[in-house]
Parts: sequence; C-alpha cells; structure tokens
Amino acid sequence: MVAIVFGGGGTPSPSTELVVEFAALAALVAWVWLAPRDRSYLSPPVDWPLLIMAAIFAAIPLLQLVPLPPSIWHHLPGREVEVQALALVGRADSWMPLSESPPRTIASVLSLMPPLTMLFMVSRLRGRDRITLIGVMALLGLAAATVGVLQLASGNANWLRFYEFTHHGFATGFQANRNADADILLIAVIAATAWAALGVRSGWSRQVQVLLVAALLFLVLSVVLTGSRTGVALISVAVIAAAAMLLRKSMLRSWKVIAAGLTGLAVIGASAYLLSNNTRVGQTLGRFSDVEAIRPEIWKDTVYAIGQHWPVGSGIGTFQPIFAASERLEFVRPDFSNRAHNDYLEFLLEAGVVAPLFILVIVIFTGVRLTRMLMQKAARDRRIAGIFVLGSLLVLLMHSLVDYPERSLSLAVVSGMLAGLLGRVGIERSGRRSEGVVG
Repeated sequence: MVAIVFGGGGTPSPSTELVVEFAALAALVAWVWLAPRDRSYLSPPVDWPLLIMAAIFAAIPLLQLVPLPPSIWHHLPGREVEVQALALVGRADSWMPLSESPPRTIASVLSLMPPLTMLFMVSRLRGRDRITLIGVMALLGLAAATVGVLQLASGNANWLRFYEFTHHGFATGFQANRNADADILLIAVIAATAWAALGVRSGWSRQVQVLLVAALLFLVLSVVLTGSRTGVALISVAVIAAAAMLLRKSMLRSWKVIAAGLTGLAVIGASAYLLSNNTRVGQTLGRFSDVEAIRPEIWKDTVYAIGQHWPVGSGIGTFQPIFAASERLEFVRPDFSNRAHNDYLEFLLEAGVVAPLFILVIVIFTGVRLTRMLMQKAARDRRIAGIFVLGSLLVLLMHSLVDYPERSLSLAVVSGMLAGLLGRVGIERSGRRSEGVVG
C-alpha cells in the first residue's frame, strides 16, 4: 500500500520515494525478525533461481560504481570529454567508476530495495496469503480509481493532486503520470477477476457478484479517464486475461454464458455512446487523432546516445544528462526529456550489452515458470495465478515500448510482486505440497 500511495512521483519527487524505501527496509527487518518467532509460520525452501535473478539485477548498477584505474576508464566509449575536463583541473588520473553519474546510480540502487523486498517476501508466502495479496492489489486499484474521479470532479481546484509535476485535467490517482495510473488500474482489473475466480468456491451471493461486475466496469472506465492512449488500447489485454480466468471450454457452449457476454458488450457499447459527449472522455478519444511526433524523435537521439556508449553503457540512472548531451540542436525544446519513453532503449543506453543479455535470461526464466503454472495438469488456483501474472506482465511490457512504467516505484514494486508469484510453493512438513497458487 505504501508503494502505491507514495511511490508514484518519480525522480522529481525523491522525498516520497524515500518514504517507500524506508518502509521497505522496515518491512524486511520485521519479516526477518518476526517470521521465525511465529510458530504457525512454515518457511518454504529457498527459491535459488529466482533469488539469483534478483541478485544479478541488483549487481548491474553496483558493479557500475566500482572505481576503475585511468588506464581502463579513459578508454571507455563516451568518456573523452570527461577526460579532457578533468585534465584541466589536474585530476585526469583519478580512479572513476563506469557510471558517468555515480550519485544517480546510487539513487537507482536504493530504488531497487522496495521491489526486491517485495519479491523476496511474496516468494516466501503460502497459498492463502498470496490470494489475499492479489485481493489487496484489486482494492488498491479501486482506491486509485476513486481518487481519480475526485480529481476530475474537483475541476480547477485539483483536489487530491499529490505532485506538482503531473497531468492536470486527467485522472492520475496516486501517480504523477497518467500512464502509470492506467497500468495500475489495468492490473487491478486482472487482480479483481483473479481474486473472484479464486474465491468462487466460497459460494458468493448474487449481490456480491453484481458488485464485482460493477467494480470491474468502474476500473475500466477509470482507465479511459486517465487519458492514456496506450492504457486504453491495453484494456483488451485485461479483458482477455479476465475471460481466460473465468471461462472454461464447456462454458463457451452455454447459452447463459453467451447471453452474459452479449449483455456485457451491450453495456459497454451503451456506456461508450452515452459518454461520447463527455468532455473528459472526449479528451481521451481526441488524443488518438493527435499523432505525437515527439517520442520518435526522442528515440532517435537515444539510439544515437546508445551508439556513443556501446557496449558498456553510461550507468543506471544516467539517462537525463547523457540524453541532454546527445540531443540534436534542431530538436531542443523548452522542456526536457526526463525519460526515453521506451524502457528497453533506456536500459540499453544505461547498461549496454548487459541489458539484452539480462532481458533474454529473464524472458526464458519467466517463460519456464509460467509454463509450469499454466500447464493443463496444474491446479486450477495455480493456473489462475499464472494468468494474472502473465496478463499483468503483458500490460507492463507492452506499455514499456512507448513509456516508462518500470521507472515508477509503485509499478516497480508491483513488478516485484509479480516476480515473487513466480516463486516455488513451499513443502509442508507432512510431505504434502502446501496449498498454493504458484509453483
């Protein structure tokens, strides 16, 4: 909860990110101290492959901070101007790290603490606790959607705007960036559906089911109110993931299911028609016809900067100063580009050749774990959790092509949760596999 509420400001709001980092440290200390003292707590075996992946990710910026002798760093690509500048003050022979901005890289290392803490703790949770966590994610999404509605209802008063640099005129929830808010709402749609599918055995009443449907429609509409074009386009991913969790092959031949699906489409269509004249919805729809040429230009300059620092990279967290030095003069604008608006290009610039290699390893690891979760012989709960993780990851990975969701500490912690859900389930002392949703 702390990460969702306080982690959405990005680098312009370091004080709120510091709150999340301290909360993560406190949670980790409390976990290590209190868990062994709880007699009902059964520690599962350590998931070494998952922890090794996390350790490698943390090692990338840490290794970039190791001081290097002049005979090495002088010959690194992109360091010529730095060598000449230090030579003017007689410090050209100083030992320097690979990162061209060590303070920014240190800040990036600290920002890794919350998501890695979440990954560790979730990987140690058992089945029911993981189901509860998915439900909490859904509730936080509803809270963010409610805040977004209040923001729009306040008009120019701008109630509940938590950050100075934000998208005024659109719903942003707890985030400064409307795109990050859209991702949280989309993941909340998938989480609410997963929680419902996992709780069907409880025999929910029809009233509760109606409330769930209303909540899902509210979340979907809230995505539109963010004004995020990619977020609106990714609604289809959330809907497909939700359908995959709720429907079975036999249900596809049921007239009740078909009727419910047609009714749902009719409700969505009617809502779209009734809201088509709404100013806020019109702003979002109008943005689709506003083809923005800024991002392709940013990508071109980022690719140029990548070439200037290939293959070692410039250091994690150094995009802003490196991009400013590489930006074409004919494209310089009054404002500045704080991000590459493409997480993959930004990671490639900052980590060099390590970036594609690490991404490849992560894709293979995730694919293997998801295959185990989604295979037909897997338990139903495990398949539903697998679909939740897959759908949520697709939202983040696809949005990363045109934005920077992983640079939001809120979404980074959500990613840590998804990674933790890929962890293995513990083994009960009796020798039976513990009741769990992931394995």
